Amino acid sequence: MVAFHLGHALLLASALGRGAQAVVRGVNLGGWLVTEPWMTPSLFEDTDTEDEWHLCAQLGKDKCLDTLQDHWENFYTRDDLVAIKRAGLNSIRIPLGYWAVDLEDYEPYVKGQYPYLIRAVQWAQELDLTVFLDIHGAPGSQNGYSGSGLVDVVTFQSNQTNADRTLKVLRNLTQEFSKEQYGGVVTNIEPLNEPLLSFEALKDFYEPSSKIVNVTGINFTIHDGFYNPHSWANYDPNNPNAQKPAPNLVVDTHQFWAFPPLDNLTKEQTVEHICDFGQQIRNNSAIPYTLVGEWSLSTGITANTTGNTEKDQDKRTWFRELFEAQNAAFTPYDAGQSSIGWYFWAWKLEYDIDAWSYRRGLSDGYIPSNISDPSTYEYPIKKNGCIDSDHEYEAKAQVTFTTYSPSSTATSSSSSGGGSGGNDGGSSSDDSDNSDGSSSSSSDDSDSSSSTSSGAATPSARISFEAFPGLGFLALAPLVFFGASLFL
Repeated sequence: MVAFHLGHALLLASALGRGAQAVVRGVNLGGWLVTEPWMTPSLFEDTDTEDEWHLCAQLGKDKCLDTLQDHWENFYTRDDLVAIKRAGLNSIRIPLGYWAVDLEDYEPYVKGQYPYLIRAVQWAQELDLTVFLDIHGAPGSQNGYSGSGLVDVVTFQSNQTNADRTLKVLRNLTQEFSKEQYGGVVTNIEPLNEPLLSFEALKDFYEPSSKIVNVTGINFTIHDGFYNPHSWANYDPNNPNAQKPAPNLVVDTHQFWAFPPLDNLTKEQTVEHICDFGQQIRNNSAIPYTLVGEWSLSTGITANTTGNTEKDQDKRTWFRELFEAQNAAFTPYDAGQSSIGWYFWAWKLEYDIDAWSYRRGLSDGYIPSNISDPSTYEYPIKKNGCIDSDHEYEAKAQVTFTTYSPSSTATSSSSSGGGSGGNDGGSSSDDSDNSDGSSSSSSDDSDSSSSTSSGAATPSARISFEAFPGLGFLALAPLVFFGASLFL
């Protein structure tokens, strides 16, 4: 058995070429500039809403702006990014709604996110973290999930205006963050998060999107749309007859194990599926560089809770194996492989739900203290890039965890991070519809890419998590059959 070590990262940095760069190990700053009720329930507690559109509609623009501005200022601070860096992570993925850039008078959303986005990018630049920007919500909603800003509606394709507005936002972000002042820290921009569109409709939208991003040198990053990874083999949005993937193209796949049919797998089967997924991606050079842009420790095996991993030794033992299995599967171990890294969802939540909070995993010991240092791993990694699941490991009998509450999310005393007060926000062209940027942003440290998810998506039914009622807000989480076509 051989463990993956940082020497491989140095080899990969030179071998993978422009846009790949070693190994991405990052976290999502979810629930911040796009709110999601299950992540920050206190924002929604006085309403009966499930998305930001209806939250602002109920509160009114003035109150909604006051509420969200306080949230933007305090939920993520520089201290969080310092803690992220200290944990050995090297990148952050920031979800953003279209309304932060392009807001019509009839829409109830409020603006003001953009200066906080710029401030976060500047902090990342100071701390040598790279940034992946993702348009999480598009006009009309591309998927009907709460993270798109509007639930139960998927009308993105209903008119050309929605596509044009999204391209306008993409152009704004691309021109702004390809400026020399950011030093190439923004390495990836994604025009649509988790779109529920036909394969042909996706390709039709990705073609003009790629032309906006490609002129800057930023990696054009596409969500796989929940289609089989092999569907994107040799994909070039500007060349239907391409015999290899387009340069600077990255595919973003989201891999979760908590939804049917994979929620019925045993622990052993789950680890096996994770290993198989990683091998399928790494062994197909026709697949573009691929990263797993969202994943977690949520499965059908353990309930989501807010306060039991510190007391539940078995659960922490399982979470450690599950985390290290996915880290190994989503990470390249040799030059020329398609998979080049991952972003865990998420760094933190208001109540730090154990399966979804990287910060809590550090505190409770089921996530390695320094992910860039393999000596902190518990499980050996075999030559095929999978963990040795026969390795015997048992978590500590009990750990001490600082309970986070809505009033303490920005001032946590956790050893792994959390922020204190925010600093001054950067200035920004909040509204500007910039033309294509001309400054090339070289992706200095980031790794982009990882494989596309296997299987087709269907809109989900309501999902109930009795162990933590707040997770009822995951009502529109996708029932994505990630393993259906590839593994089952």
